[in-house]
Amino acid sequence: MTKPITQEELWNQVKAKFYQEIGPVSFDTYIEPLIPVTLTDSSIILEVPIDESTNIIDKWNKSYAMSFVQYAMEIAEGFIKPELRVADALPKSTAIQTETLTFTRESDLNEAFTFDKFVVGTGNENAYAIARAVAEDPGKVYNPYLIYGGVGLGKTHLMQAIGNAYSKTTPSARIKYATAEDFLNDFTESLRAGEGATAAFKKEYRTVDLLLIDDIQFWSGKEKVQEEFFNTFNVLTKTGKQIIMTSDKLPTEIVDLQSRLTSRFEAGISMDIQKPDLPTRVAILKNLAETDNLDIPNDVLELIADKIDSNIRTLEGTFHRFEAMLRYRNKPATKETAQKILGDLNINQGFKVTVDRIQQVVADYYMQTIDDLKSTSRKKDLVTARHVAMYLTRTLTNESLPDIGRSFGGRDHSSVLHATNKITEKAESDPRTKEMLLALTDEIKNGK
Repeated sequence: MTKPITQEELWNQVKAKFYQEIGPVSFDTYIEPLIPVTLTDSSIILEVPIDESTNIIDKWNKSYAMSFVQYAMEIAEGFIKPELRVADALPKSTAIQTETLTFTRESDLNEAFTFDKFVVGTGNENAYAIARAVAEDPGKVYNPYLIYGGVGLGKTHLMQAIGNAYSKTTPSARIKYATAEDFLNDFTESLRAGEGATAAFKKEYRTVDLLLIDDIQFWSGKEKVQEEFFNTFNVLTKTGKQIIMTSDKLPTEIVDLQSRLTSRFEAGISMDIQKPDLPTRVAILKNLAETDNLDIPNDVLELIADKIDSNIRTLEGTFHRFEAMLRYRNKPATKETAQKILGDLNINQGFKVTVDRIQQVVADYYMQTIDDLKSTSRKKDLVTARHVAMYLTRTLTNESLPDIGRSFGGRDHSSVLHATNKITEKAESDPRTKEMLLALTDEIKNGK
């Protein structure tokens, strides 16, 4: 005979024991979603969300049913058998509450964002290779996949290219694209609309084959939505579904992003997209010109690409303005015309990149002098500054290794090569170094 206890009291005490025994991750995935419905002297019915039923019921029968019986014996002093029942997707009692609830469209993909239209260069080739692999076998390799980098570098294009490619090979697949803000708004609206709406929200995001979430840095400091995505993440990955995200930085660098989320993301792979180099920018412009049936000489495209190096979005926008003004003024696409139009568009013509300018900018950044950079001093900060200046000279100018060495106090070419390799390796492993080099490059070309 069990001692008198309500179903809520029994379940809350059992949950507490499960939490202590299995930890927060398994608890959030397998125990928290269950809802007590009916309690008798010998049994309790627990309702399982429909979108998580297969996963939870299988785990419960294998690992948790006997533990429940043991916990219930201790709490209620009697045998209570747990029975799991799959919930209706939308209970009739709450159907009215959800009639006007509209989520972001299931597959809101831009058809123009394909792999064929994505220009591959040194700054994005690794991210592109991983994206192709994910599109070919989603949920099996690189799950989750996070693409990070600055504004306008093609993160959304590459992410949606995966979705578009998979939709072609698997037309029956459910693909959901949403920005982080969309996810937050849908979640908030479902809470406002009531319990049935919450179930509908979970079904919307947890029963897809491919979930694409853009700009997760938007969740910084938003605890509730992070918790909801954590649960959504667990359900999808445990059932072999693919998650792809974008961010402007690594998750570990996003302020107030839960560590349990960042640790989940680290179980997959994160790849960065860098600013496109000059050949890549020229290739992008060539694609645009061909698409618009324009015959623009290479030297003109190179001039535009050389002046617009911030991001792809700005490059494309400038090209379209350039194209519109060419057509409007009916002028030839020459370098002289391009110079005039770039000036009319207030495009910063920048500074002439020379060894002297590079040395001055780097020396100022490290609070040294140009003479210090050319000296034989081996002080740690000065050596780092010298290596950075050599690296930037090597990457931003056409100077040969011997010429660079002569510009830095008569050093031989091997010293320059060593410095260049060292900074290259550090930039590949340290995002902060990469950001610093990009900032110095921008200042060298365009000023503060």
